[in-house]
Amino acid sequence: MENPSLAELLESVKEYGGLTRKASIGPWARRFVARARMTPDVYGPGDDAGAVRMDGGFLLLSGEGLWPGLLADPEFAGFCAVTVNVNDIYAMGGRPLGLVTVVFEGGMDEVVRDAFLDGIESGLDHYKVPLLGGHTSPEGEAPAVAVCIAGRADNLLRADGARPGDAIVAALDLDGERHHPFHVWDSVTSCESSTTMGRLETFVEIADRRLASACRDVSNPGILGTIAMMLEASRAGGTLDLDALPVPDSVDLDWWLKAYPSFGFVLAARPDREGEMLALLRSRGITCERIGEVREGSSVAVTLRGEIGTFTDWENDPVTGIY
Repeated sequence: MENPSLAELLESVKEYGGLTRKASIGPWARRFVARARMTPDVYGPGDDAGAVRMDGGFLLLSGEGLWPGLLADPEFAGFCAVTVNVNDIYAMGGRPLGLVTVVFEGGMDEVVRDAFLDGIESGLDHYKVPLLGGHTSPEGEAPAVAVCIAGRADNLLRADGARPGDAIVAALDLDGERHHPFHVWDSVTSCESSTTMGRLETFVEIADRRLASACRDVSNPGILGTIAMMLEASRAGGTLDLDALPVPDSVDLDWWLKAYPSFGFVLAARPDREGEMLALLRSRGITCERIGEVREGSSVAVTLRGEIGTFTDWENDPVTGIY
């Protein structure tokens, strides 16, 4: 899409399957949000990971189902299965402890299986995290895989802490490439493990220094969808400036707004902590910019080249409908 109007761009993103599929979360999870709120020191569902306060910190738990289409490139799928879970833990200000997998083979042949396992192993090595076990079954008409992760945080970064007046910040790694044919920006598989881990450790420091009021890793809904999820959880609105958003030179804005980046996070920061947080991110080689502000209300407004439009209003059109 070459130089689309803002209205065309927003409509394209709103119709993207990575965003629209999030609407199925609410009917499954809503009742358990209320149950968690009745239990002291329990946080979730609705965040990148659930958290339980214990031993002077927090135990973190999360899980991701593998999108079946990724198995067209099984080795990359295995690596991604590790990446998405590890990012969920660091987005909460924690460090991973270990992974478990649940596999229904569903007729997966040996070649695909071994390539997928190669990818899992590469991911485990890259992120320095062990695989602890899980469950394997031959049943199913097609392969189905889920990977779950445990982690620990001393201080918690949550997605629901954004407040009016906070800066909205995008923190990304632009040094990567499209991984065809998927809507994925891969900046990790060709990167040194020490570089990736050093950048991820930044989010532990952000949590420990209380530099951010909210954080989410950019997932399947893309950058705008992930920000909308953060604002929905925070019961706040916002304004976003797409002219300020860092974009790799090799992709257009429409593609980038829908992409899953293997290293991408959105954060909210109080005005008195914004500068310190941006300086810390940049000191670790992370591209970051203030791209908006949290506002009162439920509408997420977007500007681009002098145009203004509404991406969503979670009060009337929720992204997840969890709350």
